[in-house]
Amino acid sequence: MTATVPFGAWPSPIAPEDLAAGTVKFELTAIDGDAVWWVESRPDEQGRSVAMRWTATDGAKDVTPSGFSASTTINGYGGAALGVRDGVAWFSNLSKVAHPGTGDLRVHQQVPGEFPMPITPLVKGCYAELVPDPVRGIVFAVHQDPDRPLNGQARQTLVALDMAGKKLPVTLAEGGDFYAFPRLSPCGRKLAWITWDYPSMPWDGTRLQVAELDATGAAISVQTIGGAPASDIDPDLNPVFQNALRYSDESILEPVWGPDGTLFCVSDRLELDAVRWWNIHRVERDDLIPVTRMAAEFASPPWRLGTASYAILGDGTALAAFSKEGLWSLGRVCLTSGEVTPIDTPYSSISHVRAGDGFAVFIGGQFTAPAALVRLDLATGEMTELRNANPGLSDAAQACLPTPEVIDFATGPDGGEKTQTAHAFFYPPTNPKAQAPEQDRPPLIIVIHGGPTGPAGAALSMDIAFFTSRGFAVVDVNYRGSTGFGRAYHQAMYGTWGVTDIEDCVAAARHLVALDKVDRYRIVSRGGSAGGYTTLALATFTDLLSAGASYYGISDLQAIARFTDKLEAHYAELLVGPYPAAQRVFKARSPLFHADEITCPLIIFQGEEDPVVPRAQAQVLIDALMHRGLPVAWEFFPGEGHGFKQKAHIVQSLSEELAFYGKVMGFVPSGSLMEPDIKNLSG
Repeated sequence: MTATVPFGAWPSPIAPEDLAAGTVKFELTAIDGDAVWWVESRPDEQGRSVAMRWTATDGAKDVTPSGFSASTTINGYGGAALGVRDGVAWFSNLSKVAHPGTGDLRVHQQVPGEFPMPITPLVKGCYAELVPDPVRGIVFAVHQDPDRPLNGQARQTLVALDMAGKKLPVTLAEGGDFYAFPRLSPCGRKLAWITWDYPSMPWDGTRLQVAELDATGAAISVQTIGGAPASDIDPDLNPVFQNALRYSDESILEPVWGPDGTLFCVSDRLELDAVRWWNIHRVERDDLIPVTRMAAEFASPPWRLGTASYAILGDGTALAAFSKEGLWSLGRVCLTSGEVTPIDTPYSSISHVRAGDGFAVFIGGQFTAPAALVRLDLATGEMTELRNANPGLSDAAQACLPTPEVIDFATGPDGGEKTQTAHAFFYPPTNPKAQAPEQDRPPLIIVIHGGPTGPAGAALSMDIAFFTSRGFAVVDVNYRGSTGFGRAYHQAMYGTWGVTDIEDCVAAARHLVALDKVDRYRIVSRGGSAGGYTTLALATFTDLLSAGASYYGISDLQAIARFTDKLEAHYAELLVGPYPAAQRVFKARSPLFHADEITCPLIIFQGEEDPVVPRAQAQVLIDALMHRGLPVAWEFFPGEGHGFKQKAHIVQSLSEELAFYGKVMGFVPSGSLMEPDIKNLSG
């Protein structure tokens, strides 16, 4: 039976609890012989990250024991917290349960089934990108040390850790602001890595370095490859961006050694039809030679360390994931001709690609199925899902998972002559058990991804399905500044954050209104971090919204310029302008300083231990809205950082968000929900 119910009030089989109960988030993959390793974050265990191991004999087994968490705080976002070799694991431990008041952050060595043994001292700092070298008895790693600052931030170095834990870490390379992707050559005599300096971000300018190693692992010579400064810099660009281009005008990522000792990487120096794209390159002496030549992205921005978009195989080919129009595909790349042979998969999101002897693994996502850890037989092409991110999804919930339409739409300043094109995924209301009255149009939720240098997700979002199953339409916007559409597109935001993203979100909504697909008078916005900022900015600087939900969003851009995590110490200046010289611009685009212009109700969710967007960012805005008497609700979650990991908080925030929309837009959502404490709401 199909019930006729107003949009927003549809009964849904997807409850808030279903978004966290039994679900996991995959963070890393690795291969050791025939064994597949990975790290998964578990909301059911307060966001604990667990290293797991799969073998054909034993299946999937936990390796990280209770009380430990294979995670790190490097760069504020973490990633690459696990390394494996010959059946032994090394992991960074972020566990306040095991070590109250410290978080530990030491590197531990562990044989599966045995208790982990720390090999680094209990001091401030963290480690990531763990590369074991059993011949020398060391583990190469990136070390971040707050007690030895460089350029005002915690210093990063490449170090060698003693596997036995009897010697202090030895520094191999230093002087750069950032280090990532240390990779040991098959012969063990060379180490490659990526480095970059402020104000560049890794998706704008980096350098590839290769060192000869002595018997102890020390670097005896270092060669720098690629990453040259720009030869011609537009003087009209944001001055901070100009400085970044003077450091490097080439983003080089993911160095990978082939079995024969050839070094490969991804670089965006390749230009096709005046657009530069991340493509696979081969290192020849001191130069990079394109292998692939596609108008596609063979990498994604490394917000978290440990990204892997391709793997070199032993037959003169590579297995590579690449993105076009925001959707990912898998292909076999001939390393001689560069020809890419597509591999048919059901996945629209592919990441963490690793290869072993005759097989590969990757994380595959679909719009209508949970993400999975996939094992690919390279000979037969057979794909086996080893682990599912949400194995408890019911048939009724499965029937409500929406398939989006990829849409392009015109954008730019109102009345401007330079009309541009932006992109989005449009999700219609989807529920086979419900329909709305014939003349009704669904409320629209504008989903704004974080970063802002990031993409809209190309796979199932249970958050989106939670709303579309209740009769909301959703548009997930790849505004200018997003990755996946070439270098120029993601750099289009530099100097214009708070302008281009707002224009594109407004244009997306107007496009859908013009097509009569949504209700013009019921439009809300939700987003986290930078997406939270744009949500707040839409509420402040436009009359588009009926309500907004900000998750750890930025209200004062000045605060981000003055205080944030290491990775983004100069990012706000790239996006807006030099600080404090451009202080007026920062204030002009900050919702906090224009709270008197906000006219729609807001709900704000914030982690109390967020190193990227501190609690004060939310509190000052709440105080301003309370002073004005504007409807506002909020929650501060203990033990949460930048992004919520704990089941209770994930459930509570989503439940309260839906109830909030119902209160301010005048409908009664179905199901049992936690009610937010909305201040200043009359009626």
